[in-house]
Amino acid sequence: MSTARENMKILIDQRDKLLAEMEAMKHKIEGLNLAISLIDGGEAGLKPVSRRSGVKSYILDLLKEVGADGLNAQKAVEMAAQRGHKVDRASVSSLLSRFKQEGTIAYDGTMYRLKEFNQGNEAAPVEEGGQVVKMRVA
Repeated sequence: MSTARENMKILIDQRDKLLAEMEAMKHKIEGLNLAISLIDGGEAGLKPVSRRSGVKSYILDLLKEVGADGLNAQKAVEMAAQRGHKVDRASVSSLLSRFKQEGTIAYDGTMYRLKEFNQGNEAAPVEEGGQVVKMRVA
């Protein structure tokens, strides 16, 4: 029975290592794509996401795409640039804050996620002297 547990632990460790490597590779690819887009014309080659076409819906689409990984304003700007679009970082930041206030998304202190992808990433209240003084990720 202990051999099965040991084998399970080995498999889980290997899986976790591969997931970490995959995440690192994903970040490297994003960095290379960003570098390519900057060399290939920088922001001059980026098409702005217009108000008419909907920055709001564009950001919601990005949130759906990233799922449980989450999104912040900088990551949204980088993802848009990789797709050949330009979004204003301040506008994205404002939108994310508004979505959070409306309850559309949740924020864990570093990343915003759609509520459907936020399970287990909620910020937990920290109490001192009977009062909630700050939030921390559980």
